[in-house]
Amino acid sequence: MLKMVRQQMICIVVPGWNGTTDLSEGSPVSNGLYSLFRDVEVVQFASLALLPARADASDKRPWLMLELAIEEGIDPYDMIYRLLYHWSEAMWSLYSSFWPGDATALRSERNDKLHKMLMKHLSIADGGFIGARDRTARQIEKEQELLEWTRDEARAMKQAMLYGDDRSAFALALAQRAFQNPRFGWALDRAPRSYWRGKGASISAKIGYVLTLFVLWLIAVWLVGAVPRGALGIYTWLFGPPYSGVTDVVAFISMASCWVLGVSIRSVLALLGLGVLVWLFLIALPALSRTWRRWLESVGRELDRPAETWSSWLTYRIGLLLSVPIACALVALALAFIFWPWTIVQAYQALTAKFLGWQIIAFIILAIVVLTCAVSLLSRINQDLAKVGNWFFQPYEEPVLRAQQVDPSIDNSEGLVVCETAHMVSLTDLRSPNGWSAWWIRVSLRIVTLFGRVIFTESRLGSAPGIHFGHWHIIEDGRRYLFCSNYDGSFGGYLDDFINGATIGTNLAWRWTTLKPRGSAAIGQPAIIHARSFPPTRFIVFRGVKCELQFKSYARDSMLPHVFRFDARKESVDQINLATGLRDALFGERNDTNDDLIMRAIES
Repeated sequence: MLKMVRQQMICIVVPGWNGTTDLSEGSPVSNGLYSLFRDVEVVQFASLALLPARADASDKRPWLMLELAIEEGIDPYDMIYRLLYHWSEAMWSLYSSFWPGDATALRSERNDKLHKMLMKHLSIADGGFIGARDRTARQIEKEQELLEWTRDEARAMKQAMLYGDDRSAFALALAQRAFQNPRFGWALDRAPRSYWRGKGASISAKIGYVLTLFVLWLIAVWLVGAVPRGALGIYTWLFGPPYSGVTDVVAFISMASCWVLGVSIRSVLALLGLGVLVWLFLIALPALSRTWRRWLESVGRELDRPAETWSSWLTYRIGLLLSVPIACALVALALAFIFWPWTIVQAYQALTAKFLGWQIIAFIILAIVVLTCAVSLLSRINQDLAKVGNWFFQPYEEPVLRAQQVDPSIDNSEGLVVCETAHMVSLTDLRSPNGWSAWWIRVSLRIVTLFGRVIFTESRLGSAPGIHFGHWHIIEDGRRYLFCSNYDGSFGGYLDDFINGATIGTNLAWRWTTLKPRGSAAIGQPAIIHARSFPPTRFIVFRGVKCELQFKSYARDSMLPHVFRFDARKESVDQINLATGLRDALFGERNDTNDDLIMRAIES
């Protein structure tokens, strides 16, 4: 499932670009690539960018990056084959400068050589998110035609003053006209949807899906032990007892099957127990206790506070002193319950032998009372000692030395697409040790990809809207980190959505990165003179992007301009979703929901 998402977004990053090929807008290479992507019909977005070489690289020539966002179900290797062996030879025109003496060679020889190079430098996304999913470029284009036709028809009907204020009759008349128009015969079939984006994407369906997989796993493990036992029983009944070695093997397989069954069941119970604890402390208690809710909110504010204060410093240190031992104890308890459950029974028996039940209960109550009193005391001090409180919350760290400064090449690149889908190419370095950072990033990206695939199915990543494609690649043997995204709106608004909403995922994806000095990939492109670091985080997921100026400056410094882009979608994510909904509303059953959607589509 995650592989399917990742395979829709690929990058081909080839080192040693010599810059002899003209990639400017309107050049033969750019025009050829644009025609190629339009002709193959399965490329939804593509771009070219030059990535500067590392400062410590022996070859200082830039890397040529070709980014492709393709339609679902297309294998990346098949995609390269389609592009490479196209009759136009646009791909050879792009990469021919890598073999300046082979221009007159046979086409088959050139394509074979180029195919090997592209496959060698192919990078499938390590993680990604797709906004308007389950739609082909051709489907989007036809649904936009339907939307424009419906709006034109609605304006004509309003000018003729038909149906007055009767919204239902107006929507029914539009649906009848669309149904009778032969141009829209394709819309009689409901717009395709994946399981997760369709009606099956309810919470209960997702939980049921996971439970079904777990039950099937338990059945498979049980059969591994049951089948040999049954076969041995039948053999014994037919022919008598077998050799002792066979009996021992069957006994071992049966015992291993029972052990795996027990571990699997106890693992789920442990996860459920941890989930109940999280629900109790983060949802139930805040709902029941105003004091607990205020305390929890204040802790969250302090952990996310952009400026360093004594309050945030103390919250983080106390959190370390408390959370690390508690987390280690919970993990140890869960592992003991999963693999050595008898040790918990023995520890409980030893505890009850030393203390009576009322003594254990009294100790728990005393601990709760002490914690409550401490929270109340700190709250009272904060209220009564205003001066001390102000000093306690006053930032003491140095302010940001510089706000975001945008390189002219980035400004020019964004200006060319100001009324179209915006595009971002970001290149950073991985923190040392590279292998450790790369491992954590890949784990984080798998989590983000899973949540985007299963939970955030309505074109929003967390609370961040308007993303068409966003994908991350770990390149150059785990030393650099490439991020590509195309989105609606402005860059500042795009980052604000993550700062105010999807902070956890953004911190997870970026916190192991840094910016090292590097030269420019070409004349007029940005360079990095001074090293920069991603804003510091607390407990991995807090703060970070909340340091707004530092984060935006870091993101701007990491950006590179594109030298070519192709966009088969053109419309915004909201417009794409609206057109798909209109298609289903016009040709679906008549009800108030569909009538309202039709009216919203023509009035928006």
